[in-house]
Amino acid sequence: MPKPKIITHDTTRRNFMRMGVSVASGIAIPAGLIACSREGGNAPHPLQTFVQPPMLEAKNGLLDLTLTASYWDSKLSGADPKQQYPVSLRAYGYESNGPSYSGPTLVVKGGDQLRIKLVNNLPVNPPFLALRDPTNYMKPNTTNLHTHGLHVYPGIYSDKKPLEYGDYVVDPNYGGVTPKGDTRQYVYNLPIDHPAGPFYYHPQYHGSSAIQVASLMQGAIMVRGPVDELPEMAQAKELIFLFQAPYFANNQTADNYGVKDGQLEKFSQVANHPTGFGLRNNNLANAKEYIDAQPVLINGVRQPTIVMESGEVQRWRFINTQVFNYLNLSLDEHVLHQYTMDGWGSSTYQDYPDARQKGGRGIILAAGNRSSAVIKAGTPGTYLLRSLPVKIAQGEQTAVLPGDVLAKIIVLEPQKLKEQEKSFATAIPAVPLPISDYLKPITDSEFASAGGKKRSILFNMVGNESLESAASTQSAWDKVMSKAGGMAQEVEESFKSNLAKAKQEVSKITGKPVEGSTYIPPFKMPVYEYQLQASNTSTQNVILGAVEEWTIFNFNPIAHAFHIHVNPMYITKVNGNSVKPYWCDTVALPPGGTPEMPTSITFRMRFNDFTGPYILHSQMLQESDLGMIQLVTVVPV
Repeated sequence: MPKPKIITHDTTRRNFMRMGVSVASGIAIPAGLIACSREGGNAPHPLQTFVQPPMLEAKNGLLDLTLTASYWDSKLSGADPKQQYPVSLRAYGYESNGPSYSGPTLVVKGGDQLRIKLVNNLPVNPPFLALRDPTNYMKPNTTNLHTHGLHVYPGIYSDKKPLEYGDYVVDPNYGGVTPKGDTRQYVYNLPIDHPAGPFYYHPQYHGSSAIQVASLMQGAIMVRGPVDELPEMAQAKELIFLFQAPYFANNQTADNYGVKDGQLEKFSQVANHPTGFGLRNNNLANAKEYIDAQPVLINGVRQPTIVMESGEVQRWRFINTQVFNYLNLSLDEHVLHQYTMDGWGSSTYQDYPDARQKGGRGIILAAGNRSSAVIKAGTPGTYLLRSLPVKIAQGEQTAVLPGDVLAKIIVLEPQKLKEQEKSFATAIPAVPLPISDYLKPITDSEFASAGGKKRSILFNMVGNESLESAASTQSAWDKVMSKAGGMAQEVEESFKSNLAKAKQEVSKITGKPVEGSTYIPPFKMPVYEYQLQASNTSTQNVILGAVEEWTIFNFNPIAHAFHIHVNPMYITKVNGNSVKPYWCDTVALPPGGTPEMPTSITFRMRFNDFTGPYILHSQMLQESDLGMIQLVTVVPV
């Protein structure tokens, strides 16, 4: 069985996981938010260019808003923060506010109700014939909404008129929130014991999720809980980092598939080179393993500046909204004290010191992962928040994403104020930190008493080549005739083209137009080496209240990012070896898998509270749109 290929610098730009050809990218930051003004540790009053979206907070147990999807015309920056690109990308607005670099941050707590009326003001989808073009998969302007990681009802409230929807993302091809003003009312009732942490929302309409999220359609959700009420946490300034990597056509890419500069309209723009363009590292000894990557923005800003005072404590919320790439977070000469992984808290910190001196491993965030960390500013100076190089495939094909500078942190001399007069936190909250009762470990005895049911799920990206020999029934004669027919057509078209040129010459001599002097070549359907697959290839049926153990096997060199909706995972094993268990809802499958020796992760899961259909899939959304996705249906006892 052929293996998916990883693009390296010594190969042609084809075939990343058999997705073929080259992709457009570009990169982005809001106009006026370039992180280049008055920087430097010696500046008397350095300018903080870090911005974050507006925060909408629930009141009296309710947060009710209208979210609108439409195009946003702006200027965003690329790898160089000073270089601006005009763009027209899909984005969210809210209430009477127009679209921007992200949706608003939604702040709720356990027991609250979150109501979002989604309005789709995107233009109509391309005509039906365009849907047959494999560069324009499915319906790029039909959408829906997923609250990534929330433990909420996934179905439809059929007793409501008009209908109301939970975290419902299993729309058929004829469903979804259609363009030109269609609406859908989403209602999310958070359980009273819902864990506290960072979550986010984004579209999940099958076939179109990658190009919509790779525009600017995402926003943060903060679920508050007892940990946020600790005095030191409440006093610490909270910064929310939406790590984004918008893709769009520009004149620096070889093939934009006929898409105008600044736009993202074809699936192939994100599928044929899913890691993107703009960043590489050619100066290392093993540079051939380093592949191109999309430069990362934080809340729409490329390399923003954060200003702190020495001794100041802040809490940073990291959300990797990228559609494919990993992050490997490290802060120069500082320690990141992590206390949530995804939205699931820990009673203790996991410390990540400057990873440049610690084997190069910082906080690893696959696409869709989130993290919360406490940071205490050290000696005055200028420091960099980095994403260090991270390996995303190994074995027969090895690939490393290059490092990137994400933000600049300027630490100032402390002001001569007494501690009680300072307006910011100076102490790291003490452990143990409070966590939700929902996060009780799933013990061996609980698993056994529930029946001990186990399942296996296989993740395997297969190119079309492996299907050709089995699918082809042509005889040798048929193949010869087919080729001859193609040659005959080429001869005919060449004759038509030459005849048109001859008529053009006659027209020039006589000064009169000659009918047939314009040659229009026949349309040829592009053929790419990826296969579009159905989303409903398999369904995992589970009984409400079950406790099960699942093993996800990775047959590929690439580290697919596994995400399951509604219920979190209690990770117990990696490659069959026991690890210290932890909760998450998105997890990187170990790289280096093969059909003969797949890698794996094993988790336990409680299927509590909600019945209905939802999905498991690769959070590398190009893969999900191509078919790396299954249905899960929880049924009542």
